[in-house]
Amino acid sequence: RRAATTPGRAAGAVAGRLRTPLAAFLRRFGLLIALVLSGFLGGLGYALFAPTTYTATAYVLVVDDGDGGQGPAAVSFAQAFGRLAPLPETLAYSSIPLPDGAMAATRDHIQSSTSPDTPLIKLAGSADTPSGAAAYANAAADALVRYGTSHRTDTGVRVALMSMAATPSAPSSPNLPLDVAVGTASGVLLAGLGAAVLSGRRGRAHQRGQHDASRPPRGAVPNPAAEPVEVRP
Repeated sequence: RRAATTPGRAAGAVAGRLRTPLAAFLRRFGLLIALVLSGFLGGLGYALFAPTTYTATAYVLVVDDGDGGQGPAAVSFAQAFGRLAPLPETLAYSSIPLPDGAMAATRDHIQSSTSPDTPLIKLAGSADTPSGAAAYANAAADALVRYGTSHRTDTGVRVALMSMAATPSAPSSPNLPLDVAVGTASGVLLAGLGAAVLSGRRGRAHQRGQHDASRPPRGAVPNPAAEPVEVRP
């Protein structure tokens, strides 16, 4: 019976010795670990359950009719045309049909971006299907070319199609490695902020403890100052 109980007692003693450092570690770093783990799980959950989105990209170029190049006027009109591209009034010029019922929500499916140095306009179409994403991007590019042509005499520039959007072969979102990395990085950032706050609190508590320790206890009578002794020859 003693031989049977001795291993159990030894295991309990070992578990007791390990439990104390583990509890201290969790008290100190448990919140930080929980924040990092929450960020990781949030990124993983988004990657697994977010709706699939495809993105296709088309490009158009604004050319100055005056010198046939890419002067300041072409760059300025490229900025203006880029802002007009997602509008339903501009998309009405397109000969490429949009997906059914998409005219009212074009800003959700068409994004345009321009460069401050070159008159190039990037038109990105997004949808839940590859063909829908390409249709949005190509419709926006075709509409912008036709819109620019109709206003060519007023603007002095022309809009030329540089490249049509190809049908994407893979979704652009969600992206499992990227989403998990972003979620984990967010958790690490929150953990760092939490560690800074906790460190500041511990520092103030330590300073307060030192200040309290330096003060005499209540009810204590201070030692009388020694009176100078006069020595006469």
